[in-house]
Amino acid sequence: MAALTTRRTLVGLMTGATLMAGALVPAAASAQEAQAINFRTPFDCGQVWNANTRTNHNPQASVDFQRDGAQGKNVHASASGTVSTVKDLGNTSYGKYIVIDHGSGWTTLYAHLDSFNTKVGAKVTTNSIIGKVGTTGGSTGPHLHYEQRSGGTVKRVVLNGLAIKYYGNTTVTSSTAC
Repeated sequence: MAALTTRRTLVGLMTGATLMAGALVPAAASAQEAQAINFRTPFDCGQVWNANTRTNHNPQASVDFQRDGAQGKNVHASASGTVSTVKDLGNTSYGKYIVIDHGSGWTTLYAHLDSFNTKVGAKVTTNSIIGKVGTTGGSTGPHLHYEQRSGGTVKRVVLNGLAIKYYGNTTVTSSTAC
């Protein structure tokens, strides 16, 4: 794997080898509601991304998606919903971020964006491009910080019906908008 630019990624890579998509594990019972929403990988069809999870991440259950050439790549809504937040925190925290309400208490958050392609109140689907990957806020390199929340609590991420493996790296290929 080519060298990645973020310090977080380098730390994550030191913890073990990247796992292939087949190493995804079946979703736990607590993730069955997320499966019903059918969250998808938030990138263009066929793109391969490293999903990095680690114990020192804040919040811990969030995922950082990285790859070479990540800057400016399209970010899709990972499920249908209504955009509830489009905000720029400048050089702190999430930087430019978007929150989408998927109903039944579920939301997703997309942070460190380079730009926005949506507005509050917009109805979106997995075909909707909501922004571009960037390195805003407290980021140390281009990547997408991604969270799934239920009732305001960050949950372990489930994409394409399978739970991302914690803690380490999982290689995922997007099937969104295929």
